Amino acid sequence: MKLNARLGSVAAVSVIMAATLVSQTSAQQYSGYYRLQTMFQAPEGKCLEGNRYDRQSTLGGAAFMDDCQNVSGQLWEFLDQGNGYYKLTTMFQSPEGKCFEGNNLQQTSVLQGGAFLDDCQNVSGQFWKIVPEQDGYVRLQTMFLEPQNKCLEGNRFAPDAFLRGSAFMDDCQNVSGQLWLITPEGGSAPAISAPPVPAAPVDPMRPRASS
Repeated sequence: MKLNARLGSVAAVSVIMAATLVSQTSAQQYSGYYRLQTMFQAPEGKCLEGNRYDRQSTLGGAAFMDDCQNVSGQLWEFLDQGNGYYKLTTMFQSPEGKCFEGNNLQQTSVLQGGAFLDDCQNVSGQFWKIVPEQDGYVRLQTMFLEPQNKCLEGNRFAPDAFLRGSAFMDDCQNVSGQLWLITPEGGSAPAISAPPVPAAPVDPMRPRASS
């Protein structure tokens, strides 16, 4: 074998091993349950809560920032989908096969664009990427709206707040409501590394009319 070819082969193997290591690290990084807090409302002891999508639920079932407490809707599980993406579900609704979904912010979308838990399915609005920021914070983006540079934003739960406080996908910007801490239940936040290069996206989720 020529030297150049051998070096090329070694380099290719190194790339594969590095990719495998990143994948394994990513998969092991999020085991168990986590709480999600924003820089904006962590000082007030607020956590993201995933609710049941139902007219009788708070905000119709949209996820929202509530007092951190011992409820299963605030315990989030990250299910590794490969290529740097995760599906998110809660201890409360994972037995029902529900996954967190980020939608278009518009009147014709479910809950006018509020993020919510829907049936787990192969839609790009349920594939979440964790984007590292400084000081242990991350941004949360979906495969669906990542090309439009949208990030999940946690709002204040109040009648006069935007969407009355529903979490929603907005333009990624320098606001504290888009900077998230992912904290293990009963522990400190894990170190966040940059995600692997994503694969080609699945078909984008179509906006769905509000019920």
